[in-house]
Amino acid sequence: MDFRIRPPKPDDFKDVFRMVTELSLLEKSPDLQISREELKQDLFCETPFLQCLIAEVPAYCKTWEGQTTVAYTLFTNAYCTWNGRAVYLGDFYVMPECRGKGVGRALLSTVAKVGKEQHCAIMLTEMRGNTPLIDFYIAKGGEDLTVTERRHFLRFDGDALDKLAQEAPQCT
Repeated sequence: MDFRIRPPKPDDFKDVFRMVTELSLLEKSPDLQISREELKQDLFCETPFLQCLIAEVPAYCKTWEGQTTVAYTLFTNAYCTWNGRAVYLGDFYVMPECRGKGVGRALLSTVAKVGKEQHCAIMLTEMRGNTPLIDFYIAKGGEDLTVTERRHFLRFDGDALDKLAQEAPQCT
Protein backbone atom coordinates (compact mmCIF):
# COMPACT_ATOMS: atom_id res chain seq x y z
CA MET A 1 0.00 0.00 0.00
CA ASP A 2 1.28 3.45 -0.90
CA PHE A 3 1.16 5.88 2.07
CA ARG A 4 3.16 8.48 3.94
CA ILE A 5 3.47 9.32 7.64
CA ARG A 6 3.50 12.96 8.67
CA PRO A 7 2.44 15.35 11.43
CA PRO A 8 -1.04 16.75 10.80
CA LYS A 9 -1.75 20.34 9.86
CA PRO A 10 -4.73 22.16 11.41
CA ASP A 11 -6.72 21.39 8.22
CA ASP A 12 -6.26 17.65 8.98
CA PHE A 13 -7.96 17.91 12.36
CA LYS A 14 -11.38 16.85 11.05
CA ASP A 15 -9.83 13.55 9.97
CA VAL A 16 -7.96 13.11 13.25
CA PHE A 17 -11.15 13.68 15.23
CA ARG A 18 -13.07 11.33 12.92
CA MET A 19 -10.58 8.58 13.71
CA VAL A 20 -10.60 9.42 17.45
CA THR A 21 -14.36 8.87 17.29
CA GLU A 22 -13.93 5.61 15.33
CA LEU A 23 -11.43 4.38 17.93
CA SER A 24 -13.76 5.26 20.80
CA LEU A 25 -16.56 3.27 19.16
CA LEU A 26 -14.22 0.35 18.48
CA GLU A 27 -13.18 0.33 22.15
CA LYS A 28 -16.85 0.48 23.15
CA SER A 29 -16.39 3.78 24.97
CA PRO A 30 -18.23 6.25 22.72
CA ASP A 31 -18.56 8.97 25.37
CA LEU A 32 -15.41 11.01 24.81
CA GLN A 33 -14.54 13.10 27.86
CA ILE A 34 -12.67 15.67 25.80
CA SER A 35 -14.29 18.11 23.43
CA ARG A 36 -13.32 18.57 19.84
CA GLU A 37 -12.11 22.10 20.66
CA GLU A 38 -9.94 20.96 23.61
CA LEU A 39 -8.23 18.29 21.54
CA LYS A 40 -7.60 20.71 18.69
CA GLN A 41 -6.14 23.26 21.11
CA ASP A 42 -3.88 20.64 22.71
CA LEU A 43 -2.56 19.61 19.29
CA PHE A 44 -2.14 22.96 17.58
CA CYS A 45 -1.48 25.59 20.26
CA GLU A 46 1.82 27.47 20.48
CA THR A 47 3.34 24.81 22.77
CA PRO A 48 1.35 21.64 21.94
CA PHE A 49 0.57 19.26 24.80
CA LEU A 50 0.34 16.34 22.38
CA GLN A 51 2.19 15.15 19.34
CA CYS A 52 0.36 13.46 16.51
CA LEU A 53 1.23 11.55 13.39
CA ILE A 54 -1.13 10.56 10.61
CA ALA A 55 -0.90 8.11 7.75
CA GLU A 56 -2.13 9.41 4.45
CA VAL A 57 -2.73 7.48 1.24
CA PRO A 58 -2.94 8.94 -2.27
CA ALA A 59 -6.40 9.50 -3.75
CA TYR A 60 -6.18 6.34 -5.84
CA CYS A 61 -5.84 4.30 -2.59
CA LYS A 62 -8.67 6.02 -0.71
CA THR A 63 -10.96 3.97 1.51
CA TRP A 64 -14.42 2.77 0.55
CA GLU A 65 -15.81 5.94 2.17
CA GLY A 66 -13.37 8.17 0.28
CA GLN A 67 -10.93 8.79 3.15
CA THR A 68 -7.26 9.43 2.44
CA THR A 69 -6.21 9.88 6.09
CA VAL A 70 -6.31 6.29 7.31
CA ALA A 71 -4.40 6.12 10.61
CA TYR A 72 -3.19 8.25 13.48
CA THR A 73 -1.36 8.14 16.76
CA LEU A 74 -1.31 10.60 19.63
CA PHE A 75 1.60 10.70 22.05
CA THR A 76 3.11 12.94 24.69
CA ASN A 77 6.24 13.15 26.81
CA ALA A 78 6.35 11.30 30.13
CA TYR A 79 8.94 10.53 32.76
CA CYS A 80 9.63 7.55 34.99
CA THR A 81 12.36 7.76 37.63
CA TRP A 82 13.20 4.09 37.08
CA ASN A 83 13.71 4.46 33.33
CA GLY A 84 13.92 8.18 32.61
CA ARG A 85 12.36 9.85 29.60
CA ALA A 86 9.52 8.26 27.72
CA VAL A 87 7.08 8.92 24.96
CA TYR A 88 3.64 7.88 26.18
CA LEU A 89 1.62 6.48 23.28
CA GLY A 90 -2.00 7.37 24.00
CA ASP A 91 -3.93 6.51 20.83
CA PHE A 92 -2.91 4.20 18.02
CA TYR A 93 -5.46 3.54 15.29
CA VAL A 94 -5.45 2.18 11.75
CA MET A 95 -8.73 2.01 9.86
CA PRO A 96 -9.81 -1.65 9.56
CA GLU A 97 -9.52 -1.83 5.77
CA CYS A 98 -5.89 -0.61 5.94
CA ARG A 99 -4.66 -3.05 8.58
CA GLY A 100 -2.07 -5.64 7.65
CA LYS A 101 -0.62 -3.43 4.92
CA GLY A 102 2.32 -1.93 6.79
CA VAL A 103 0.62 1.29 7.88
CA GLY A 104 0.61 0.45 11.60
CA ARG A 105 4.21 -0.78 11.50
CA ALA A 106 5.30 2.46 9.80
CA LEU A 107 3.34 4.58 12.28
CA LEU A 108 4.85 2.79 15.30
CA SER A 109 8.34 2.91 13.76
CA THR A 110 7.99 6.66 13.23
CA VAL A 111 7.02 7.14 16.88
CA ALA A 112 10.09 5.05 17.80
CA LYS A 113 12.24 7.35 15.65
CA VAL A 114 10.81 10.40 17.45
CA GLY A 115 11.48 8.68 20.76
CA LYS A 116 15.08 7.88 19.82
CA GLU A 117 15.67 11.47 18.72
CA GLN A 118 14.40 12.65 22.14
CA HIS A 119 16.33 9.89 24.01
CA CYS A 120 13.03 8.33 25.12
CA ALA A 121 11.58 4.86 25.53
CA ILE A 122 8.00 4.25 24.41
CA MET A 123 5.38 3.48 27.06
CA LEU A 124 1.73 2.68 26.46
CA THR A 125 -1.31 0.98 27.84
CA GLU A 126 -3.67 -1.19 25.88
CA MET A 127 -7.13 -2.53 26.54
CA ARG A 128 -7.02 -6.04 27.97
CA GLY A 129 -9.16 -7.57 25.22
CA ASN A 130 -7.26 -6.06 22.29
CA THR A 131 -5.14 -9.16 21.76
CA PRO A 132 -4.28 -8.44 18.09
CA LEU A 133 -2.76 -5.06 18.95
CA ILE A 134 -1.01 -6.37 22.07
CA ASP A 135 0.43 -9.22 19.97
CA PHE A 136 1.53 -6.65 17.36
CA TYR A 137 3.37 -4.62 20.01
CA ILE A 138 5.01 -7.74 21.47
CA ALA A 139 6.03 -8.94 18.00
CA LYS A 140 7.77 -5.58 17.54
CA GLY A 141 9.70 -6.07 20.80
CA GLY A 142 7.33 -4.44 23.27
CA GLU A 143 7.45 -5.80 26.82
CA ASP A 144 4.25 -6.36 28.81
CA LEU A 145 5.15 -4.71 32.14
CA THR A 146 1.99 -6.08 33.74
CA VAL A 147 3.67 -9.47 33.54
CA THR A 148 7.38 -8.66 33.90
CA GLU A 149 7.29 -5.80 36.42
CA ARG A 150 3.85 -6.31 37.95
CA ARG A 151 2.94 -2.65 37.35
CA HIS A 152 -0.62 -1.44 37.04
CA PHE A 153 -1.79 1.64 35.20
CA LEU A 154 -4.02 3.80 37.44
CA ARG A 155 -5.96 7.01 36.91
CA PHE A 156 -7.46 9.72 39.11
CA ASP A 157 -10.29 11.53 37.37
CA GLY A 158 -13.60 13.27 38.07
CA ASP A 159 -14.77 13.12 41.68
CA ALA A 160 -11.73 11.13 42.80
CA LEU A 161 -9.40 13.79 41.37
CA ASP A 162 -11.48 16.58 42.93
CA LYS A 163 -11.43 14.89 46.34
CA LEU A 164 -7.69 14.21 46.18
CA ALA A 165 -6.93 17.80 45.11
CA GLN A 166 -9.00 19.15 48.02
CA GLU A 167 -6.70 17.26 50.40
CA ALA A 168 -3.62 19.16 49.17
CA PRO A 169 -1.98 21.43 51.73
CA GLN A 170 -1.63 25.12 50.97
CA CYS A 171 1.70 25.95 49.35
CA THR A 172 3.56 28.94 50.68
